[in-house]
Amino acid sequence: MNVILYVMDCLRADRIHALGYERDCTPNLDKFCEEGVAFTTAYSNSGWTAPSGASIFSGQHPTRTGIHKMRDALNTDMPWLPEILKANGYDTVAFSAVYQVSKLRGFDRGFDLFDDTFKDPDTIQRCRDRGQDARGDDYCLPLSEDLHVKALKWLDDRKDSYDPFFMLVWSIDTHEPFRQGDEYNKEADPSYNGPVDGRGRPFSRVRNRRDLQQLEDLYDGSLRYQDEKFGEFVAGLNERGILDDTIIIVCGDHGEMFFEHGIAGHGKFPWEEELKVPLLMRGPQVLPQGKVFDSIVQLIDIAPTVMDALGLEPEKHFRGKSLRPVFEEQVKQLHEAVVLEVPFPFHREELARVVRSQDWKYIEYTPPKFGKRVKKYFKELGRALTLIVRPGMFGILYGHHFKKGLLGLLKAAYIDPYLFLFGAKTRRLFYLKKDPGEHHDVKASERDTTQKMQAYLTAIDAAAKKSTGARSASDGSASDEEKKIEAHLAALGYVED
Repeated sequence: MNVILYVMDCLRADRIHALGYERDCTPNLDKFCEEGVAFTTAYSNSGWTAPSGASIFSGQHPTRTGIHKMRDALNTDMPWLPEILKANGYDTVAFSAVYQVSKLRGFDRGFDLFDDTFKDPDTIQRCRDRGQDARGDDYCLPLSEDLHVKALKWLDDRKDSYDPFFMLVWSIDTHEPFRQGDEYNKEADPSYNGPVDGRGRPFSRVRNRRDLQQLEDLYDGSLRYQDEKFGEFVAGLNERGILDDTIIIVCGDHGEMFFEHGIAGHGKFPWEEELKVPLLMRGPQVLPQGKVFDSIVQLIDIAPTVMDALGLEPEKHFRGKSLRPVFEEQVKQLHEAVVLEVPFPFHREELARVVRSQDWKYIEYTPPKFGKRVKKYFKELGRALTLIVRPGMFGILYGHHFKKGLLGLLKAAYIDPYLFLFGAKTRRLFYLKKDPGEHHDVKASERDTTQKMQAYLTAIDAAAKKSTGARSASDGSASDEEKKIEAHLAALGYVED
């Protein structure tokens, strides 16, 4: 059996039509669900690309992969799925549209070929030819069709090979700035002439509700484009006679926030919109068809599931679990709870950790050092002052606080800012069964549940200290070549704001 891992960067869990989204943006992914399995409650183990990708391949929680800040190097001394598959006779190849998962970050471990397509001269020229910003002479933002050209050519060039293969395709169509053609923006208002136009950093251009609606419409347009090209890629696999001999796994590396809690983008805070992602799998020889599961799962379950599906010896240092018991309907819940982490990309001390059980979500947030806290505090004051000239932003930035009730509103306005400024660790507990929007912190009234959820983090920390597979975070940075891509990262929204 071959394996293809297809990651759609920034893809939210609630955007798949077959799983409940009202807009029909995903006919090909819907068909994919009908032919395989889908999870409605899957979580990324982190809120931004590099630590999420590292967790997928290593089966480790983000704080053990070495990647916390933007330029941290990947720890090399931990299990790595492509390396294991290569040792078991698999050809391994990757096509990546994003710097965060690249040779520059050390992700090429175990790959026979790791194609940093965002640096490829031919792809850069193709971007220019279609009028797309190429990000200077060194980098571009490839579309999924650029990745597919290379992936299918690689398959054609090895057509006489009898070895199975593992392929990574990491696309960024659903990542800002949303570069698809206008024909895909079917829900967008044709009369809109505001600043959100699919260029630059569209999240920062939102000034009112109409801008926000345009932003979400463009996001859905990017998904419609991504879905169409994914369908063409699957058709290409079928034409080559390898589709049904291949396990295909589709997931988002993290979600995306559209000001549901007053902030937008990702890597900002572990709300559901940022951490909950689609997870779809197709492999008719080893997986059922047309099954949808509500079991809580996580992306570090992918590596052990692949090993299990291929009949390989389990890797004891993987922290996830094989999903086979769910596929075979032996269990309804694979995990009693999962632990998720958001190491904030600009301050090493700043970290949010999450324990998610079937009904509850516990968040423990550690703020950065004092100087960074002061800087963030005054940035928030500055953002509030902009309402003088942008009154349409009031509901977008602060409307969610009014859903917390009077006491919650007063706490958000007069207590939380000062707790943050003084460096207090913040703990919150949400009963998602009745409060899916995460508005009402019930920690004070649910002390036993809070202690139980905290115990999961304590157990994770204890296991990390004892296990031979545990690794400390690296303080190193990747190669000097990375310095060339500051503008590239800023254009993708990877800047401190």
